[in-house]
Amino acid sequence: MIGIIQKVLVDLLVNTGGTELKQAVFARAGVPLDRNFRIDQNYPDDECLRLIHAAVAETGLPAQQIYTLYAKAFLQEAKSLFPRFFEISTSSEAFLMRQATIHAVMASGLQHSVDRKKVTDKFSATQLAPGSIQIEYRSANLLCGIFKALAHELAGFYNESLTVSCARCVKRGDGECCFVLQWPYAANKNTSADIIECG
Repeated sequence: MIGIIQKVLVDLLVNTGGTELKQAVFARAGVPLDRNFRIDQNYPDDECLRLIHAAVAETGLPAQQIYTLYAKAFLQEAKSLFPRFFEISTSSEAFLMRQATIHAVMASGLQHSVDRKKVTDKFSATQLAPGSIQIEYRSANLLCGIFKALAHELAGFYNESLTVSCARCVKRGDGECCFVLQWPYAANKNTSADIIECG
C-alpha cells in the first residue's frame, strides 16, 4: 500500500494524541516504533490494516469515526500535494470521475512497476447518468469504509449532497466493492451525505 495512506494516519495520531498515542498504536500493531512512512514507497497491506485496527483500539473511538477523521486529514494532505486536481474539478462528481487518474498520479513515485500496477488497478469509475457514478474498488484491504468517508468529505468540500449505496462488497463475499454515488443536484446545495453501510 502506498505510504501516503499510513503517513496521513500517523500524522493524525500525533496531532490528536501526541507521540505517546502514535507509539501505543505502533506497538499494538507490531510496527517498529522508528518507522517513517514515505509517500513514494509501498508498504505491506496487512501492516496498514493493523495500524487502523490499533488506532480504533487505542482511541476507543468507533471505526466509522476514525474513518471520518482520517478522511478530513487525507483531503487536507491531498489539497496540499495535488492542488491541481481540486482546481480543475468543479464538483465532487467531476473529481471522483478522475479517481483512477488521481490514484495513478499518487502511485507514480513508486519505484517498481508491479507496485504501481497494484495501486492503479484498484479503482475505476463509470458515469451512469448525470449525477450518478459507479465506482469499482478492487482490493482485499477491506477499506471501503474509508473510501465512503472520503466521498462524504469531498461532497462537503464542494458544498454538495451525496448518497452512497453499496451494490457489492468484499465483506459480503463479493470479489470487489462496487458503489453507486448519486448527487441530487438542486438549486440550493446542502452540505450533507447519506452513507449506506455495506458488510
